[in-house]
Amino acid sequence: MRLVHWEIGVLLGAITGGSALVLGVIALLVAVPGLVWAAREPARPLGLAGLLIGLGAGVAGLFALATARCAASNSAVDGFVQSCSSPDATPYLVFALVLIVLGGALTVLGLGRARHTAA
Repeated sequence: MRLVHWEIGVLLGAITGGSALVLGVIALLVAVPGLVWAAREPARPLGLAGLLIGLGAGVAGLFALATARCAASNSAVDGFVQSCSSPDATPYLVFALVLIVLGGALTVLGLGRARHTAA
């Protein structure tokens, strides 16, 4: 049972998901090698599961941070009103949640497979 593969996948996914909106297509430079690594490693479900969880968490965290910063910048000081309105991020957050759930299911599958082969 190699949880190191899962941890590396989470790290690569979080970096990719967190930088996707900031770096755009350049974030694929991290995602593509991560996907190739996850597909080629011996404990495949664990690496891919970590990658999915990290990607979902990174995207969700980025959108939550953007929404929080926008809400924090809404203020009225000395009669001047500053307002920020962000677009609806619900579809992106649902997509991120789906990635996290898929990653969690693959984690359970990978751990079950590792215990079954070890026994």
